[in-house]
Amino acid sequence: MLVRGVEGLDEAQVQDIIGYLADPTPGTCLAMFGGKGVAEDGPLATAVARAGDVRIFDAPDDEHAVQWVVKRFSEQGISCPNGVARRIVKRAGIEIGDLALEVEKLATYGRGEAPTEADVDLLVAEQLDVKPWNMTDAWGRRDAAGVISFATADIEKPDDVQRISAIFANHVRRVRQALLVMEAGGSPKEVQKQLGLRSPYQAQGLCRQARAFSEPELARAVVRLAELDEAIKGGSRLDPRLELELALVEISAE
Repeated sequence: MLVRGVEGLDEAQVQDIIGYLADPTPGTCLAMFGGKGVAEDGPLATAVARAGDVRIFDAPDDEHAVQWVVKRFSEQGISCPNGVARRIVKRAGIEIGDLALEVEKLATYGRGEAPTEADVDLLVAEQLDVKPWNMTDAWGRRDAAGVISFATADIEKPDDVQRISAIFANHVRRVRQALLVMEAGGSPKEVQKQLGLRSPYQAQGLCRQARAFSEPELARAVVRLAELDEAIKGGSRLDPRLELELALVEISAE
């Protein structure tokens, strides 16, 4: 099971995960990815460390991502040539969660042998030139058609639906957090500080989108995206892509 955007989880969600980690389901692998805002000595990281591994890494650009891929293979005793790692990044992008999945896939396929460019071309679907902010910006404009267009253009494999759902869940939580800070009299600078954002432009963008929604709307959107997550993980008989489209239309509507 994969959980992205851990830094956006609220206290109740964190406690649910901590409770699960105290008595996890046998044979189940839980992988969680988060950015700045996840305290290395916080309760969630501490609980994860007791049950498994906590790894701190960063991939701010293509070259760092390439080196991260090489290191990830080496941790499994596999030597990955830089050229092959660069090809993986070119096809999968620099998002750590996606790269981790592709490395695991290639490592399993190669059974301990170094991956080749042919392996990468066979197993790693090429990422389309649709950026997460294309989708979230369209949502911020309440452009439901644009949201659906960008989101579905970025779906090439089954895992993409879950990835896109996680992008929106994390983003909507952040927009709601930004709105709550502003409603309490906080400035974009305060939003940047409280949300642990690297850039003031990120905070300004979140504040701009927050002004387009009311807090009840954003609260409902958070709940709707949680329902979507459950649906695409087996809670619905509908096609996961259809579930995604229905949810995105609902959270984008006026």
